[in-house]
Amino acid sequence: MLIDEQMPQWEQHVVRTEPVDAAPQTTYDAIRRIDFFDSPVVGVPNRVRVIPEQAARWARRQPPVRHPEHFTFEQLLDNGFHLLADDPGREIVLGFIGRWWQRDFGRVDWAPADFRAFQQPGYAVGAWSFAVLPYGDRASVLVTEVRLRCTDEAARRAFGRYFAVTGPFIKAMGRPVLRLVRKEAER
Repeated sequence: MLIDEQMPQWEQHVVRTEPVDAAPQTTYDAIRRIDFFDSPVVGVPNRVRVIPEQAARWARRQPPVRHPEHFTFEQLLDNGFHLLADDPGREIVLGFIGRWWQRDFGRVDWAPADFRAFQQPGYAVGAWSFAVLPYGDRASVLVTEVRLRCTDEAARRAFGRYFAVTGPFIKAMGRPVLRLVRKEAER
């Protein structure tokens, strides 16, 4: 799998699967069409996360930042994720490097070619894949996997504190995202 090439070693991972009554190519195409915010399990925590930022802007008498009503695959790529690998119809892998425990996610500039070797201290490195496996003649199994590694012990501790609070929400998002893709593919 392509995610193995991008992140062969990791410290934490989450895997979820969903059977889909649609051909693999149809399922794969649906990944790029869904609105992640159509799932309350995804939309609500992401909208709540910006409340402290909006309150701070209000206290400084600054206009609020307009946050999107919809959040698509392409918007992921505009918000810190990079496309690492793509085998159309089969698998797609995204990467993110940052300090997720910071309000702005602690983004750092990086290029996909630098992903595997990234070791700058104080960061978490994550890979997120969607794989579509054929299942019979006209169906598929959609698999999503998130893998994570930290670049040093300080990042590991900071991420551990962050994940202790957000981990249940992050883990809970996998199945609803897969259901969104399934519904879109089966439409």
